[in-house]
Amino acid sequence: MARLLAVATFTIFIALGAAAQAQMTVTPGPGGIPIAPGAPVTGYTPGGTGVGGIEIAPGPAARGVPMSRIGPGGIPFSPRPDPYPAPNNSTATLQPGCGNDSPCGPEILPQTLALTIHSRDAAPAKAPSSDTPIESIHDLFDALRACWEPPAREQAQEGTQMSVRFSFRRTGEIIAAPFVTYATPGIKPDTRQVYRDAINGALARCKPLPFSKSFSAAIAGRPISIRYIDDRVLKADSSHP
Repeated sequence: MARLLAVATFTIFIALGAAAQAQMTVTPGPGGIPIAPGAPVTGYTPGGTGVGGIEIAPGPAARGVPMSRIGPGGIPFSPRPDPYPAPNNSTATLQPGCGNDSPCGPEILPQTLALTIHSRDAAPAKAPSSDTPIESIHDLFDALRACWEPPAREQAQEGTQMSVRFSFRRTGEIIAAPFVTYATPGIKPDTRQVYRDAINGALARCKPLPFSKSFSAAIAGRPISIRYIDDRVLKADSSHP
């Protein structure tokens, strides 16, 4: 009997541990109500504490972001993404009409799209033309790069990196306010805010993006991650007093 009790206890502990990876006890649910261990809540992606202590806001863009939470018994878990099951169709395909003989080509969109923008390559920022529809990922990334204007040199810090995550509506608007998933550790709060303001300004400059009908159907709701890197040389010119 004692042996059977020990086996049952161990089985329950393993089950709780597996469930806790999916949904932690202190994870705030809709309305701020803590969610008990178990399967993820349908239609709700909770937030948590990401790598570097960055707070991850709840919402669709939080899916797949590594974050740490507290499991049953107050046991902390190392940063990891929630183990959501893969959907039956994890890609979106643009319909023909954006084909090989058309402006963009039949295109498969991955579940998560990632873009890196280097500040050293930034030209004077400009909003996309409403007369030129965005019909591919290449067009989208070009537009997002063109909208970027790095912070003024006197406010910038060389080597700073910041990443944000968000999704688009079919209309080319952003579904919700982008949230920071990474920032260079150790930067001052004022500097962090400078870069956050620059990113918000760039995305505001871009919206609404003029998606074509076929591309808007494929991109809507897809998580977009952008990493901004300030790789400009910001040291003062020694030839000037």
